[in-house]
Order: sequence, then C-alpha cells, then structure tokens
Amino acid sequence: MKYSEKNKPIICMMTQSTCYRQTQKMQVKGVLWHSTGANNPMLKRYVQPDDNAAYRNLMIKVIGKNAYRNDWNHTSVQAGLNAWIGKLADGSIAAVQTMPWDYRPWGCGSGSKGSCNNGWIQFEICEDGLNDREYFEKVYKEACELTAYLCKMYGIDPKGSVKYNGVTVPTILCHADSHKLGLGSNHGDVLHWFPKFGKNMDTVRADVAALMGGTDTFSPSSEAKNRDCPFLVKVTVKHLRIRTGAGTDTAWTGKYVPPGVYTIVEVKAGKGSEAGWGRLKSGAGWIALSYAKRV
Repeated sequence: MKYSEKNKPIICMMTQSTCYRQTQKMQVKGVLWHSTGANNPMLKRYVQPDDNAAYRNLMIKVIGKNAYRNDWNHTSVQAGLNAWIGKLADGSIAAVQTMPWDYRPWGCGSGSKGSCNNGWIQFEICEDGLNDREYFEKVYKEACELTAYLCKMYGIDPKGSVKYNGVTVPTILCHADSHKLGLGSNHGDVLHWFPKFGKNMDTVRADVAALMGGTDTFSPSSEAKNRDCPFLVKVTVKHLRIRTGAGTDTAWTGKYVPPGVYTIVEVKAGKGSEAGWGRLKSGAGWIALSYAKRV
C-alpha cells in the first residue's frame, strides 16, 4: 500500500469553506467515490490553501495557484469533500486531504432514503477528456490506494456492506450507486467514465482488497492459536471496529477499540482478517487480529 500512518496523503485543509465550518463529525461507515464531470485534471482548480495559512506558499508551489479564485475554499461554495485526486503543479498524480476524515462531507446530496453523506468519506477525482488511458490508470490507482488506506484506518471490509436507514449499502460505492439506493442525488459519476477503460465499482472493491493483502482469505492456523489463549495484542490503528462475531459478515457493535493493549481469550477464523478474529476479554466483542500485533 502506498499510504500509511508514516506516509499520509498531502494535507491542505480548506477551513475557509462553508462545509468545513458548518459540518459535523460522523461515524465512518465506508468510502464514496466521485469524479468532477469537467475536463480539468488540475487539482489547483478545486484545491487551494487558506489565504492566511502558514504553509500557503509551499502548498501553492506544490498544487499550483488558481488565478481565477474559483476553487472550493470559499464560503460561496455549498459543497465539500474530504479529499481530491488529480494533477499537482508538476503534472504528477496525488491525493490531497482537505477535511478531517471523520467530518461529514457535503458531496452526494440526498435521496428518498436519506444520504450517504452521513458516514461515507468522500473524494473527487479530477476528470480529463475521458479518453486518456494513461491518466485514467494513474488516478484510478491513486484512488484505490487512498481507499485502501482509509479502509485499513477504519477497519472497513472493502467488499462488505452495512445497514443504513433500512438499506444494505456497500462500504465502497460511487455517487451513482448512492442515487440508485435512494441515498444520493442523481449523478452518473463515476460510471460514465470507468467502463471506458474496463473498470467499475466491483473492480474497485476487488482492487482495494488486493492492495490490503486479500481480505477474503483466512489463516488456516488461526484456530490453533486458541491453545495459547489468553494472550495480549497491541492495537495501533485508530478506528478498529468491534464486531459481534468472528468476521466482517457479522454485525458491527457500533464501537471501536482505541489504540492500546488488549487481552484476547478466543481466536476464530472469519471473513476479513487473514490472522483470524480475537474475542476481547472485556466481553465487548471480536476484533480483526490482522490489525493487531501480539505482545
């Protein structure tokens, strides 16, 4: 994986935007993809640092300067995303974080069943003319890398789903998907672009899972570890979900274990964790041992 706690995406918080100032925190359920619908692959069109930011000159050098001031870091823009993907000033492809990951984005609008804005981290991919395979493959890969990083951070199964407002929603989806589910406004992105190059949201989920190391396989020896129970594990990820059973196909309790050391009293194989699942001594539930280190 490209991104980790030691190698994070570029950060350029756009705190002057209305969304940043007026939104609220959310409980992260998944990741939702957008693309801009305009032929401009340059990040500077949408992303700019605050006018008085201490790092403004550096960010302008990296991202480029929007001479028209029609970027999204203004109170006049009634929308906001957690990140953007596109070209930096030097033409290279990168992801730029513009709001904290757990800030509710104003991205996909609402539908008859509600909105995926309530729980899904969202980012935009800057479109070009939709006919350049090299550009597409670069931004697609970057988007998969960013999504894998976020899934690892929040303990999300990239091929999983969650129940929201009575609807079964994929943990990874696009704006068009949210509309079909009654949880977003009527937009075609990213499905007006990806099929041109043989990609869709199913390939996205598979490619993200592959980057994470294959979340559909289980360790055949995980059951054998029970002979060593109880044992201690150290959790370093910030948002490791606690589930009611051993697997991402069991219900999420709605709670996380914060970083720290925990006692595991039972181990089982289950979907979404190669190292198996560990039952917490506290009785709170089960955690994926792939995101914990034995101590």
